[in-house]
Amino acid sequence: MLGKLLKYEIPSMGRKLLPLYAAWAATAIVLGFSAQSAGSRSSFVVVMSGLLYVGVAIAIMVMAVILIVQRYSRSLLGDEAYFNQVLPVSVAAHIGNKLMSAVIWMFITVLVALLTGLIIGVCAMIAGGLNSQDMIQLGDIDLPKNSVIYTLEFLILLIAGSVKTVMQIYTAITIGHQARNHTTLASIGAYIGVLFFEGTAGRAIASVYALADPKFNAVLNGSEGAYGPDGYLNFHVIFIAGIVMAAAFSAVYFFVCRYLMEKHLNLA
Repeated sequence: MLGKLLKYEIPSMGRKLLPLYAAWAATAIVLGFSAQSAGSRSSFVVVMSGLLYVGVAIAIMVMAVILIVQRYSRSLLGDEAYFNQVLPVSVAAHIGNKLMSAVIWMFITVLVALLTGLIIGVCAMIAGGLNSQDMIQLGDIDLPKNSVIYTLEFLILLIAGSVKTVMQIYTAITIGHQARNHTTLASIGAYIGVLFFEGTAGRAIASVYALADPKFNAVLNGSEGAYGPDGYLNFHVIFIAGIVMAAAFSAVYFFVCRYLMEKHLNLA
């Protein structure tokens, strides 16, 4: 059933975001070519292209956040919740559906951002006449010995952090919806409270974790042992700690949302 929910949820966000992605790519092309031609053209073109690129990027980020909030609030806490409640789907599946869709589109947005950056670079190279030898030199970068492992751990941390961020938003919305009036203001206040809780609890967990893991304590304090044998900061310790903490907070937020929706859902 979760798969069927995702087949509806993912396209519903895509219909609004995909046209913006296309506009973002188009502005990246214009910016890339205009940046290299600034010497022969007025800098006004470069400035306007840059402003347009940044404006579209901001619009996409704002739209993504608005959609994440609206899809959850309207479908599970608003008028659409009456329909969703009669479906043979558990509350956990509903939350998981919204969560997976939101994280997927967050990653697509990040990938599109990276792609537009690549487009700007390629267009600038083409306009500037960069040769193949220069491109080879650009790729000659000294990477850490365990760069593959670091990259994998970073991607896992990125996923865990994205899940936690979305669940923060969902938790604040769900708590704020408990108020009969001014639910938006209540949700904003709840979000501030969630951030305060996470900051306080995170510091306490980090202190306990540092006592249990000397390597993590060394990284926090910058003392001996903070760097690995390859001379780089011990990223492995940082990534693992981040993944564990993000997963723990996500579980807490998921439980809060599920409990409130099962026991204290207010559709009035």
